[in-house]
Amino acid sequence: MNGKIKIEDYTIKDIIDYRSISWPNSKDFLFLTDIPMKFESDFVRPDYYCFGMISQGQLEININTKLYKLSPNDIMVYRPGQIWKVAKVAEETTGNFVLFTKRFLDSLNENIFSVKKHSFLSNGIQSAIELNKFDYERIKTLFTEIFTILNHLSKPIWEQVARNLTSALIYECDYMLSGYINVDEVVANREDDLFDQFNQLLAIHFKIDRKPDFYASHLCITTHHLYSIVKKKSGKTPSQLIGEQVMREARYQVAYTLTSFTEIASNLNFSDPFTFSKYFKKNTGYPPLHFRKNELKKFP
Repeated sequence: MNGKIKIEDYTIKDIIDYRSISWPNSKDFLFLTDIPMKFESDFVRPDYYCFGMISQGQLEININTKLYKLSPNDIMVYRPGQIWKVAKVAEETTGNFVLFTKRFLDSLNENIFSVKKHSFLSNGIQSAIELNKFDYERIKTLFTEIFTILNHLSKPIWEQVARNLTSALIYECDYMLSGYINVDEVVANREDDLFDQFNQLLAIHFKIDRKPDFYASHLCITTHHLYSIVKKKSGKTPSQLIGEQVMREARYQVAYTLTSFTEIASNLNFSDPFTFSKYFKKNTGYPPLHFRKNELKKFP
């Protein structure tokens, strides 16, 4: 069907396979010090967390359609459900990045997700935080020391120790970053972030799916939660915003192109031209043919 754009769900194994990284240790955990020059050409949606910093070179990454140009003072984080794409990596860029799934830490009795309601990993907190020189050096040293230990672990105990070291890294980074984060703004930012993500998904997928639960699923929230956020931020329901997006595109294709109504119906994922015509008339008051003729009269 025409017009389909799909953002692939992405795993740590996908990262390893795409970049041809030698990593036999875990499909739920990965750490990087050399930044591969090969990167994905399209946006992807991770099922894992990633955070870290560069120590030299240049890295530009697009997270939820916002471009971040990382300098060595910045710590970067993206979360499951967000979309990202590397825009640029300069040669010989190095740094420290850790990637892990929530389930990697869930086997620990206590972890950042069970102990804290909000941390720097929470949605609603900015994706790049500029550090002062002192905090940058502290976090850089912490990464280096933990990665050094990980490189020298015995295989039988590797994964359990890696879980605990990753947990220690997260807790310490969260403590050091607490002065950069206003927790009172997290909930509001989280709602803004979800509303922005909904609109981004809508712009991409409105031709494919018109059901609110499709978008809620992609945002990893309930349909009721999506309804509450969208209603609060826009005064409209998700279904209304989806319908408006569909109708903007339908009116454009009917009025300003010579595309057949059968093809328009297919482009917008209607089951048949009759269903599309009925939907179009319900929302404009005119069947598509009448609407097109009226628009053509305006431009003799």
